Amino acid sequence: MSLTLTFEITFASDYHVGAGYGKGFGLDSALLREADGKPALRGSALAGVLRGSAYQLLEFPSLQRHHRDETLQRIFGHPGQAKRWHVASAHPVERRARDSQPVRRVHIDPRTRRAEPRKLFSQEEGLAGQVFRFTITCPQNDEAALDEAALLVAAARYTRQLGRSRRRGLGECVIHLTDATGLDAERSPDKPWEDWFLERFDQKWLKEKPAEAPRPAIKADVETVGAWNGAAVRVRVVFRLDEPLIIAERASAGNQFDARPSIPGWALLGTLASLAAERCDLSDPGEYRDFVALFLRGGVAFPTLYPAYHYSANLYPAIPAPLGWLTCSVVPFEGKSAGHGAFSARDSKECPECRGKLEPVSGFCILRRQVPFTYTPGRSSELHIKVREETGRVEKGQLYGYTVLDAGQYFVGELICADEKAWTLLQDMTGIAERTPLTWRIGKARRRGYGQVTAWLERCDGRPHTWIQLPLDRRVPDPTQPLTLTLLTDTIIADPWGRHATGFAADWLEAALGLGPVEVIDAYARTRLVDSFNATLGLPRRRDTALAAGSMAWIRLPEPPKKDWQTRMAQLESVGIGLRRNEGYGRVAFNHPIYERREELTESAIGLEGRMRLGDEAARDSFMNRWEEKLEEYLPPRKQLDLRFAALARWLHAHRDESPENLLRHLGAIGQPDSALIGAIGGADEYGARSKANFFQTDGKPTVEAIGKALKWLQKEDSTNWPRGIERLADWLAALAEKKGGAQ
Repeated sequence: MSLTLTFEITFASDYHVGAGYGKGFGLDSALLREADGKPALRGSALAGVLRGSAYQLLEFPSLQRHHRDETLQRIFGHPGQAKRWHVASAHPVERRARDSQPVRRVHIDPRTRRAEPRKLFSQEEGLAGQVFRFTITCPQNDEAALDEAALLVAAARYTRQLGRSRRRGLGECVIHLTDATGLDAERSPDKPWEDWFLERFDQKWLKEKPAEAPRPAIKADVETVGAWNGAAVRVRVVFRLDEPLIIAERASAGNQFDARPSIPGWALLGTLASLAAERCDLSDPGEYRDFVALFLRGGVAFPTLYPAYHYSANLYPAIPAPLGWLTCSVVPFEGKSAGHGAFSARDSKECPECRGKLEPVSGFCILRRQVPFTYTPGRSSELHIKVREETGRVEKGQLYGYTVLDAGQYFVGELICADEKAWTLLQDMTGIAERTPLTWRIGKARRRGYGQVTAWLERCDGRPHTWIQLPLDRRVPDPTQPLTLTLLTDTIIADPWGRHATGFAADWLEAALGLGPVEVIDAYARTRLVDSFNATLGLPRRRDTALAAGSMAWIRLPEPPKKDWQTRMAQLESVGIGLRRNEGYGRVAFNHPIYERREELTESAIGLEGRMRLGDEAARDSFMNRWEEKLEEYLPPRKQLDLRFAALARWLHAHRDESPENLLRHLGAIGQPDSALIGAIGGADEYGARSKANFFQTDGKPTVEAIGKALKWLQKEDSTNWPRGIERLADWLAALAEKKGGAQ
């Protein structure tokens, strides 16, 4: 059983924990927030604060008998060994309608005691009195874990400031342990856990010696298996991101890491293989053989997980947009905007509306019957610094940037086991279970507030493929007719000399498909370098060149197999083609319905179990979905507004903290002179009549009325959603007023 400590941070003063970027022209440094606008104290910052406090504690004479560096490395890890403790991010216990304020400062020249020119800056500061909660978790609850927990509790109580300018009045706080779970220690019912751990700290660290951390040795009762010889088992995998996730692309620089838009299969393979290695005794020859057969020799094919569009209580799976699906480069089909439409590359060579150039649709395509649209998972940027414990200041050159996948999103894929025996063995070795929420940590910085996901596994043997939806016999009635071959994931094809395919060619298609001669009619392909890393050896693995997901070709089979062509095609869609298929590479589809049979996608929605929903966050996400639908109704995306509405958008953004009722009261006076101004001039007679009609009362009146209807609808919603809704309305108006071709 794991040991979990729950802490609360109470701020006695304003604080600033920045995201590393500003917001527009009025804010140079914004607070770090989650995708839904909730303030956050990232786990990496909290781990650094606790490490700094522990460092100072170990400097006291009574604790100097403990080797300082070894103690810090034991609890907080080092490059050669990951730490046992997982520090989660902290979030507010209660969400406030107003949780921050902008503050402006100047830099004073110490020589002249005057403000230096161009040295005015502003930052967003969180308000005093807020309470944040976070957890620290250890997978074990042995004596060593309890002793380490005692030092962590003492370090938390020793902490008095965190964040920026903590030596100048900001970030004053106290941290208390409020709860502890997963331990069977005896204590008095009226004694808080904090007091119990502090007494243990006094006994073990000040008077005695803490216990040594043992190596985990969990043994699982696993039967050895032979060859796989049964029917394949398909298991749908749904991930809910509980924390921001970063599975980095190949870093172009050593201090910048950009998250992939999907979760690769090798990341899931590594997560489950780690669980199996912890539970099983791999020194046993039989269990080691089964481990290799399951994870490396085709026992399980781990899926690439693509983002799923979350609407209400359903998920709609998505696939990378096929390269043979084109849109106008001038007015593209992008997001929920249909643009000039999307066309098949075989049927259209230029945009039928404007005769413009066609280019491939970007992003992911949602699989659903309604009007299609593209989807891109939400991402945000965060910056991190390294602070020296000795000085409490940032080390020079130690600035790191993360581009992460936002929390609260869903990803979907299909795991395929060779047979029923392989599926049973996978459950025994890893401890996973079907239709049960499973908490995993995956990706980079997963012990510092990133990478926690909730996984849901569900058998789907008799259902259509998640990424295809329609059965093969409805998509390919006649194999002799031209058909499309779409790569749903990156695909690695190599010839006997190790050379990788960089396009569609008849020779390798014939060998990989096994459907007889293949004629390539037309093809659209891209390549991608596949880099990976062996965490055990600390060395990079071999680099491969893959055909990128979305690459596709129109092919013809002159002489398909007469009897088993359909069985062969179904097997290819199930197991894939090419190399490294157990890591999610090589998934293909024949005649994917997204091209011409989209209206038949009637069962693409995946219902979310109650335990997999987002709770309070789901209500906020549901509000934003309903709000955007209303904005589409009142202010259609295709409508172009006069640039003067950009000024109205700025006004709404500046007054986003006011109620819709107040905004409605002032909306009717938009474009009119202020009464105080008329009085200062000398009255209405002195002011005189306007020489030009008020635009917002004439040509712009219908749009102003539409904005008023939207605000009346917003007024009926929960008041905690008002600022987000008004801010989204302002962004919506600004986008419509800045469209190319709008009135000047």
